[in-house]
Amino acid sequence: MTFKLPNLPSPRAGLHELADFAEIAAWENGQVSEREIIAYLGRADDNDDNDGVNDAEEGATNLLPEVMNEIERRVRACNGGYPFSLSSEGTVLRFDRSNVRIVESSVYRYLLLTTRLNMLSNKIYSGLDGTLLLEELAAHVFKNYLGARSKSLVFGTAVPGAFKDKVENLCHALKEGVGFRNFDGSSTQSAVDDKLDAVAWIPFSDETPGQLIIVGQCKTGTNWRGLENQMQPKQFATKWLKEPFLVTPLRVFCLSEAIDRTRMKSTQIACGILFDRCRLVDFCNGFDCTNIEKWTTAAFDSFNLGDLRIS
Repeated sequence: MTFKLPNLPSPRAGLHELADFAEIAAWENGQVSEREIIAYLGRADDNDDNDGVNDAEEGATNLLPEVMNEIERRVRACNGGYPFSLSSEGTVLRFDRSNVRIVESSVYRYLLLTTRLNMLSNKIYSGLDGTLLLEELAAHVFKNYLGARSKSLVFGTAVPGAFKDKVENLCHALKEGVGFRNFDGSSTQSAVDDKLDAVAWIPFSDETPGQLIIVGQCKTGTNWRGLENQMQPKQFATKWLKEPFLVTPLRVFCLSEAIDRTRMKSTQIACGILFDRCRLVDFCNGFDCTNIEKWTTAAFDSFNLGDLRIS
């Protein structure tokens, strides 16, 4: 079973589940050691009424060096924005509460929680929907990624309004597509956002069509596999725009999860450019994280982390 808070991970948890668990434990306690992680997993094994505590501890012991290697990779991938630090011996993970990269630290911990919480039943905190906050973050990250002259907007359910109005607004902003049309006359109520959550582009001063556009879909949690190619810009334009895009937009897939590096290439073949947790943090500078901080604080304080506390 996939590790979801407030439960402890199974002793048979995978590499990335254990890395996330180590981060959450360090966040709660200030730091966590390899020994303590093994003890937590042994406790989880007791809770499962299994007889294999020694097996669990042995498995964790064998896997923990790889977990720490994964954490070192995250340190590099976050480009100075990783909110934890690993001891020189590589056996203790510490939460850096004085991290000057406040935005990056807040964004990383928000993405960590939206990976390890059940985002169907545990997404509303402080009156904010954690899934919708990812759309706002994605639009900002896309703009940073494309550079100083780029623009972006949120298209998905984070923005209220009728689908037709959103399409009209998109065409007006892009200076492409002319406007809304319903290709087959079907109901737009079921379209919602038709898998389009955020858009960014680099406009020319002549304001004519033909420009670099990226269109993104966002997924919190861990149940995104098999959904990587849902957003298809050509089909979207055919269904909803009076005229097609002159240059087919690039597809982008945003995940709160820190993806397994061994699946990075194959995932991007399906989804286009991938922005996983670390890549989102890498380009989140300048983001107004007020709502993300509110959501994250309320979410983190909402469940009992007693099993993670060091006595």
